Parts: sequence; C-alpha cells; structure tokens
Amino acid sequence: MTIKPLLTLLFVMAFASPVQAEIYQWIDADGKAHFSGSKPVNPASIESRNDLDTKSAPVAGKSAVSVDIYMTKWCPYCKKAMAFLNKNNIPFTAYDIEQDADAAARKRKLDPRYSGVPLAVINGAAVRGFSEDLYQEALAKK
Repeated sequence: MTIKPLLTLLFVMAFASPVQAEIYQWIDADGKAHFSGSKPVNPASIESRNDLDTKSAPVAGKSAVSVDIYMTKWCPYCKKAMAFLNKNNIPFTAYDIEQDADAAARKRKLDPRYSGVPLAVINGAAVRGFSEDLYQEALAKK
C-alpha cells in the first residue's frame, strides 16, 4: 500500500521540523531583570526581545566585577547561568556564539579544548559549564 509510506513521511516531517522560541527580557518596577518564554503582562515593560547580547546594568555599591558569558539561546545551562547572575545582581555581557562569529572565535581562543557552552570569564578566570559553587568561587576572587 502507498498510504503507509505517505503517513510515515508526514509523521517524520511533522516532528523533524525545527522549533523556535522567543525569549523576552524585561525589568520590573523593582529593577529586577526577568527572562521568560512569554510576553510580560505589561508589554511596555519589555526592555529587549530576543536579545541576550546586552550588558546588564551595574549595581550601585557593588565592587567592579567583570563577567562575560559565551552562550547559545537554546542551552539550558546558559539560561541557568544568566539567571544566577541576574538573581545576584551581577552585571555581565552575554555573547551568542551561534549569532556572532567574532564571539565564537574569541571563545575558541579563550579555551580551545572546550567546545561546550556556557563558557564564563569571571574576573579573568574561565569557568566551563555552570555551577553556582564555581561561579561564586570565581566571583570571590578579585
């Protein structure tokens, strides 16, 4: 029968298509940054949409901390790392290595043997992956 191969092909095509999701970032009334897969209740509060390559605002009273994070939009550990930094009011610059060839080249130069993400450079020290303990340890070193 020709129906089975056709149904199989349609089934495979339906589940093999790429999935895309938008990420919204906004700042609430208390100045706290949020990331979400859905729009906030008040769309006027959206600071940037689909743009994780921004610097978060420095926090008054905090010592100068330098954090760069090389990431991809689809990586769950990258999202956890950025959420940790935002939660702790730590300013950082995120570079999407799939969207920015220069950032991808910088990441390869920083740690040629590590092909994964995230790669955070915290106060000059490279930290592979995400671990709250490792991030806090690197942040404690000035």
